[in-house]
Amino acid sequence: MVEEISEITRLTVDAGRTAVFVEKQLSDKAEIVVEAGARVKHYRLHEGANHALSVKIGQGASYELVTLHKGNGNLTLSFDLAGEEAFCRSDVVYMLSGDRKSLIASDVRHNADNTVSRQLVKGAVTDKAFATFEGGVFIPYERKKIDGAQQHRAILLSPDATVKAVPRLEIYADDVKCAHGSAIGSLNKDQLYYLRTRGIDEADARALLTRAFLDEVFDSIEEEDIREDFKRLAVFEK
Repeated sequence: MVEEISEITRLTVDAGRTAVFVEKQLSDKAEIVVEAGARVKHYRLHEGANHALSVKIGQGASYELVTLHKGNGNLTLSFDLAGEEAFCRSDVVYMLSGDRKSLIASDVRHNADNTVSRQLVKGAVTDKAFATFEGGVFIPYERKKIDGAQQHRAILLSPDATVKAVPRLEIYADDVKCAHGSAIGSLNKDQLYYLRTRGIDEADARALLTRAFLDEVFDSIEEEDIREDFKRLAVFEK
């Protein structure tokens, strides 16, 4: 069931159902409920202004998200693992150019036992663009058998590009396995040199290495048509 109220989209995936969604035009705000035992794959292209997505995942349900973010606004993602044995995966690619500024915020809350979350965020920033990533994992008191992982990696493609990362773990329980990391750097000079010695000009070499860096996310998309569509759309806005 999909319900649109003004600029809010509300979607419920009924218990035990399987669904695949592809979105290219996003409302200001979206709320999704994945009921018990449902399986959802969700693919989104964000090019516009500010957008917020919140997802509640029920018992034994699975929600997997891939987002390509190229907008000038902020992207806010919130995930509530509300039922036991719920699973959430969120992969984000952000690409910023020109003088764009954007905040990418992702928050996962393990509000039930035996829940698993995976976050992978990869960014490429060029020109004078500025990106901020804020990633949080919250585990309340007395939760058990929690498994959460968050990784953020970004490459700077010009000397004036900036990326700021603020990973955050809030853990108030003991029976927990959590990991997080963040790395920000530039393209590998040895790899660039190798491609140049093979007759590839610098611009093409940089583009090839950037694409290889981002393809870790896109190659995880099982649906071939969706995977190729996202790769085609993964270009910097002029």
